[in-house]
Amino acid sequence: MRSVWLLSLYLAFIVMGASAPFVTTLGYVWVDTFRPQEVAYLILNQIPVALIMGIAAVGSYMVLDRRSPPRFSLETGLVVLMALWVTLTLTWAEVPDAAWGKWSTVFKTLIFAAFVPYVIRSRIQIEAFAQTYVLSLAANFIPFGIKTMISGGGYGSNLGLQQGNSGLSEGGLLSTVCLMAVPLAIYLSNYSLLIPRLKLSGWGYRGIAGLAIMTAIGTYERSALIGLIALGAIMWVRSKNKFVFGLAGLVVAGAVAFTTSSAWNQRISTIGSFQTENSAYVRILVWKWTLDYTSRNPLGGGFQAYLIDHVDVPGTAESPGFTQFGRAFHSIYFEVLGEHGYPGLFMFLLIAGSMLVKLHRLSKKASAYPELDWVVSLSGALQGGLAVFLTAGAFVGIAFQPMFWYFVAMGISLNAYMWRVEHPHTGVLPGWRLPERPREAELPRPSGSGLRAGNLKPDWADGLRPR
Repeated sequence: MRSVWLLSLYLAFIVMGASAPFVTTLGYVWVDTFRPQEVAYLILNQIPVALIMGIAAVGSYMVLDRRSPPRFSLETGLVVLMALWVTLTLTWAEVPDAAWGKWSTVFKTLIFAAFVPYVIRSRIQIEAFAQTYVLSLAANFIPFGIKTMISGGGYGSNLGLQQGNSGLSEGGLLSTVCLMAVPLAIYLSNYSLLIPRLKLSGWGYRGIAGLAIMTAIGTYERSALIGLIALGAIMWVRSKNKFVFGLAGLVVAGAVAFTTSSAWNQRISTIGSFQTENSAYVRILVWKWTLDYTSRNPLGGGFQAYLIDHVDVPGTAESPGFTQFGRAFHSIYFEVLGEHGYPGLFMFLLIAGSMLVKLHRLSKKASAYPELDWVVSLSGALQGGLAVFLTAGAFVGIAFQPMFWYFVAMGISLNAYMWRVEHPHTGVLPGWRLPERPREAELPRPSGSGLRAGNLKPDWADGLRPR
């Protein structure tokens, strides 16, 4: 039954995309995040589901979706440039076979992130993208969070939908994406148009956010604690009632400290004793090796360059020293630096920094208009998610996992939406695509409030009302 249900859902994305092309883009997000091929027993585990959905997404856009494209942004250009640079580094990769394997995944992630803003343009589409991403993740962290509340978590434990030690079954990645999803879930609880605005639906999203936090705690990942602190700090700064939010944060922190097991407390306490904790200390030695390597190879060593590293761990009174080979970077910054050198790190930091600045400016600009409260809230949610990634990711090698690039894509889409609102008389531009059919140009403008899926601007965009 599971396989039949997943196959039906997969086909629904493709069939619905024939009339609403952006749906196939949502289908690709679902496939890329939920990964149905890994939990299905029949059919989906035997076909290239991501390739098929990706072709459907791009093809439906090229053939059917010819509405106004966004202006080419700095961030889009940097993402495309990053895709070209990581391809170029293949020519001097230290481990060519392994590098090609990672490149095939990373290149698709970067190109799709650059493609998303061309399809996801209206408020409904942006929300649908966020809904699809959060709910696809929820399938993994809802069972994990519930199990953590009942019986506790554990380092390296597989309590979610996926098993193994890769993808969302790996604790460092799972805890980071969970915390990144928290501000998005809270945004959806307050501003969703796709789900009926009922008290139950609002509490449902807040429950998802709570289970995401429980999952992050239940992974016993030290990076999760750092990400949680960063998330709490940025949400406190952006909250309207800082005293109440701070008080709620202290209550949550106290509840976590009271309910977590001694095993969790023991593992987290090793943050302050990294010199004697092999895992953390070896990580620091790998970072030193990376700095030494890039001093001699400033353009990096290509994907999976860590496979050639070796670090000498000094002995202690309790254990002899040893040499470890092929230890992963365990940091988004050292991962990009070691694989793609200083040019790659510069582009990566510029993408993140530029997006944070642009979202901050967007939030300030939109805050002048009550109709754009949702833009203010979503820009804050994206900033919170990026802050979690940039802090927790400092200790996890997940630089090219999709979530960061999806947040960047949503930020570009949101900024492009704001530009259309500010320029309501620009109209529908065909761009480089086929010209619009006359009958489409003659369609009457939708009436009513809000933004329809096919309408690029709301009916109040001709005259925003300042506060």
